[in-house]
Amino acid sequence: MLHSLTSRIVFVGSIVSVNLVCLSGLLLSASNSMISSFEWNAHRQKITEIVSETLSDLREAQAEERGYLLTTDPSFAKDFDDRVASALAKVNMLEQLVQDNPIQHERAQSLQIATNERLDTLTKQIALARQGRFDEARSRVIIGQGRVNMAIIAQKADEIRQTEQELLIAREATARAHVTWNRNLVIGGCLIIVLLVNGLLYFVLNGMRRSVSQIVRAMSDFGNGNRTVRVDDQMGCTEFDMLAQGYNTMAERLNAAMQAQEASDYKLLKANTELKRNNEAMELLGEMAHRLQAARTSDELSAIICAFVPRVLPGIPGALYTHNHTTNQLERIAHWGSSTPVGCEGLHPSSCWALRLGQSHSVNTPGGDVSCQHVDSNVSIYHCEPLFASGEVVGLLYLQSHVAEENRFRLVALVENIASALVNQNLQKDLLEQTIHDPLTGLYNRRYMEETLNAEIATASRNNTALGLIMADIDHFKHINDEFGHDAGDMVLRTIANEIQNSFRSNDIVCRFGGEEFLIITTSHPLNTLIQRVENLRASLSRLELHYNGRVLGKTTMSFGVAMWDKSLPTETTAIIRKADAALYQAKKDGRDRIVVG
Repeated sequence: MLHSLTSRIVFVGSIVSVNLVCLSGLLLSASNSMISSFEWNAHRQKITEIVSETLSDLREAQAEERGYLLTTDPSFAKDFDDRVASALAKVNMLEQLVQDNPIQHERAQSLQIATNERLDTLTKQIALARQGRFDEARSRVIIGQGRVNMAIIAQKADEIRQTEQELLIAREATARAHVTWNRNLVIGGCLIIVLLVNGLLYFVLNGMRRSVSQIVRAMSDFGNGNRTVRVDDQMGCTEFDMLAQGYNTMAERLNAAMQAQEASDYKLLKANTELKRNNEAMELLGEMAHRLQAARTSDELSAIICAFVPRVLPGIPGALYTHNHTTNQLERIAHWGSSTPVGCEGLHPSSCWALRLGQSHSVNTPGGDVSCQHVDSNVSIYHCEPLFASGEVVGLLYLQSHVAEENRFRLVALVENIASALVNQNLQKDLLEQTIHDPLTGLYNRRYMEETLNAEIATASRNNTALGLIMADIDHFKHINDEFGHDAGDMVLRTIANEIQNSFRSNDIVCRFGGEEFLIITTSHPLNTLIQRVENLRASLSRLELHYNGRVLGKTTMSFGVAMWDKSLPTETTAIIRKADAALYQAKKDGRDRIVVG
């Protein structure tokens, strides 16, 4: 029935739990009974106290009434009303507290009636005295009815107290009996549980000890070299049966594992030999990767490729192509291994089977596979390896030879390093373009302008050459945005930016200074020539007829402020910018669509 260790532990736990629950239930019941006894005793004690306090209040009220009648001094009866109210409240409370006992309740009601009558008598006599009718009040006292009433009240109060005292004594005896029962229950119950748990644990642990001893002995022999030792897999416990079966299975598989280990050692020796052979190549790849990641230009990248690839793949001439996204062409940036250039200068992605298939493409024997269109007809053996990054073509590695199997690992590592370097270089180019160009107009941004102007001022100061700065602003540009919308305004900005770019030489730097303001840095232009260029631009802009969504935007003009740097100005960029800006402000002030030289 209890074959598994789990079932035995569950059985022991269940027995202990049931006994604990039963013991806890009995203790809880006994505790509740004791609490009930304590509460009942407190209740009875309170009844007794209230009876005594009621009699005390009556006697105090009667004494104050007698003192007032005898002395006619009102101070004797100053607390009379409070005593009367207190006695009434307590006798009413007493009647409520003894409702659980019919006999005591009847007595309390009688006591309540007698008390009310006595208090009524005292109250009337006090009222007569307060009216100055002391003789009449004393005559009522002389009759003696008050003594009779107090005797009846005292008798009824004694009966209630006596009964409560008897009940209290009986209940205390019951409580002592409960305490004795609880003590015996705790001692006996704990003793029974301890004996039961110890017995069950002995039964379970004894079975575990025998099974563990057998397994430990077998494992010890196994560890000392006797790999034929086995364990009886019928131990009388499911878990230990499974453990014995697992041990036996492990021992059976060990011989097979040792044979496999010998085969693995042989393969490892072979792999180690191959690893040593490739160690130099790995070091070369590491050095190449380190330099590729540090390369900043295509020339540097080409130089690194030409220096390392022939050492990684010795005796294999080849070429590296990078993908130009603008023209969708692959351009050769490096070639090696031959005195004449390897491969064509450029190719279309569709002319290479490796790029079209998205995987390596090799021709290892003449006519063994279809040849790529970009491969020269006199080349019969070659290998094309596409370079991808994030699913996009970044380049092509062209090898004009067969790539042996032992060089495949080197080729894969080489392709990963080169692809990573090409991606890194493209990212650097993109980031540089983003950081120095305005995204709307394509012109240089203000950050690039400040860096370039600083360098040009230093060059002009050192070489004593001319340096001009033109600040231009579109007239009434806010009107265009307000009337035609910001999309129309953006179109105007792009059109004017293109006009400005076309009006100056390629070595002049045209920037978008901010909003509708533009700034042009010119070098080697005399002032007269520069003014003429700006005038040509101003006239060209004033003739523009711009349309947007079929609507005529009207005449577009610009105001220009021209400033020339000379050695009288500080070398900081802010000085010449302020000078050009002041000239532009004057042009705006003078009526716009004009040139002012600062």
